[in-house]
Amino acid sequence: MGKLHELLAVESDLKAEAQRIISQLKSLFTDGGKRLVGQIRTYQPSTEDDEPMAPEITQLVTTVGGELNQGRGAIISWIDAALQKETTNQQTSADLTVDGKVIFEALPATALLNLESKLAEIRQVYAVIPTNDPAERWEWDAQQGIFVSASRTTYRTKKIPRSHVLYDATKEHPAQVQAYTEDVRSGTWTTIIQSGMLTPQDKKERLARLDTLIKAVKQARQRANNFEVEDIHLGDKLLTYIDEGKLSG
Repeated sequence: MGKLHELLAVESDLKAEAQRIISQLKSLFTDGGKRLVGQIRTYQPSTEDDEPMAPEITQLVTTVGGELNQGRGAIISWIDAALQKETTNQQTSADLTVDGKVIFEALPATALLNLESKLAEIRQVYAVIPTNDPAERWEWDAQQGIFVSASRTTYRTKKIPRSHVLYDATKEHPAQVQAYTEDVRSGTWTTIIQSGMLTPQDKKERLARLDTLIKAVKQARQRANNFEVEDIHLGDKLLTYIDEGKLSG
């Protein structure tokens, strides 16, 4: 562990980077998840004479998990640096207990207050995570790490000129013929939607775990007693719990 003045020298940079990432994540998740959805449409002509159509592909740019993981390191560093500063030479402390398990011992009251504020900011990110449309039937593709919808079929038609005789020809008059067009099915589109979003249930569970953490921090702050902590690495444990529901001692 380095000296306090070394930590203070980089703390503002760590904070700025983490808040920049949080701002980017909030912007990505509140724009309707446009970059989190891809689509592949393939076309099959009905007969050899029908015109083939090139596949239509909208690339899936990113996923919720990928974006959260990309910003994870900076957020962890921001949390840890702030807690390390706040806990140095502090005497008031309490254990942080989640689901009946102590995940970190003797956090000072000032650090717990700081952590509470940061978890509230992180919750704003998770609160706007877009989720899969419940009207679709989704399957998890473990190989790609994304959700894919059931395939759906739509039909392409083309107009074929037709005619029918209104009046047959007579000696005095030619036949009267009416021209018209008929819509005839020429092929099918098969569409599969790709999603990098979360399920509504997954989002609900992550927010619930975040709320559990925030409540635990508030309770620990109230129980704080005297102790001095020199080195804290808590950010990774917090984000692992939020995203995966896993607790480590």
